[in-house]
Amino acid sequence: MRASAWLMLIGAAAILAGVLVRRWTARYDLKDAAIDSAWTLLRGKRTAQNPTAIEAKLRDIQSQPTLTRKATKTASTAIGHVLAQPMGPASLVLILAGFGGGRRPLALTGLRYFSFLVPSPIFLASWLLAAA
Repeated sequence: MRASAWLMLIGAAAILAGVLVRRWTARYDLKDAAIDSAWTLLRGKRTAQNPTAIEAKLRDIQSQPTLTRKATKTASTAIGHVLAQPMGPASLVLILAGFGGGRRPLALTGLRYFSFLVPSPIFLASWLLAAA
């Protein structure tokens, strides 16, 4: 394989890893859950069938059958929140690196060599990004 194909694969892997980490951090980030809950309340969309994100997390903890499981669930939520704080920006860095936040776009570099496989506008955009 040529170097451009490897760069495309590395860039695509970095983008995929960044998206997966971003999805994981969204599940554990209590700050985003609080903002989402406030937004739901401000819009008046909260009902008994549609609880806010914080209420859903609290119901999940309260639904645990024993006190030990409630404590374990609370601790895992707190630890997940602490770990999610640095992982959020790290996931964005992975995504930007995959798309080519610097001078050499990883995922788009090889597209100009494989222009016969992609439509012309994508070819032009990737070529202009690589030349920049």
